[in-house]
Amino acid sequence: MTDRGRHARRSGVGFYKDVLFLVAGILVVGAIVFGGLSLWAGRDNGGTPPDSSGTSATAAEQTTTSTTRPTTSQGRATSSTTTSTTAPTSTTESTAPPTTLRPARQPGEVSVIVLNSTATTGLAAELTDELAALGYLMSEPTNYTPELSDTMIFHADGFSLEALDLADAVPDGTVAADAALAGAHGVDIVVVIGLSYQE
Repeated sequence: MTDRGRHARRSGVGFYKDVLFLVAGILVVGAIVFGGLSLWAGRDNGGTPPDSSGTSATAAEQTTTSTTRPTTSQGRATSSTTTSTTAPTSTTESTAPPTTLRPARQPGEVSVIVLNSTATTGLAAELTDELAALGYLMSEPTNYTPELSDTMIFHADGFSLEALDLADAVPDGTVAADAALAGAHGVDIVVVIGLSYQE
């Protein structure tokens, strides 16, 4: 009976040893599997670095390509940007012909009448004779109302140059446009003697 009890006790201890070994084996296998999965996941996330020679060659090729491209509409800076900004601007002058004034008509082509707005008689006739001597086509002088303080030289449209030339013979005259007055007398220029004419 003593031997039978010892055998039973030994069998119980062996059973527990087997269970312990089994659990330890499971833990070891789990650790190996977990480590393998972690290593595999890390390799997928980080990735194996590509060949350094291939990367540098690709980068160099991309850099060379970008430096030789012209400037795009988005404003990318390339080596051709300096060329475009330093391009010479056109200095061609305008070929439009300059505007020139026509020469003034000769006195023989200009009709004139002298009007007297002052109380002094004979002034219009005197000035009419003077202008006729210069070659102007003179009409019969007459009076003008109201009385003017300044002598005026009124001209029709397109006879401003001729009025300025006639003003040389009437130093106190002021040139102004009045197509209606010239048209009423049927002439190109109307001279109205004012009070300044006798001063």
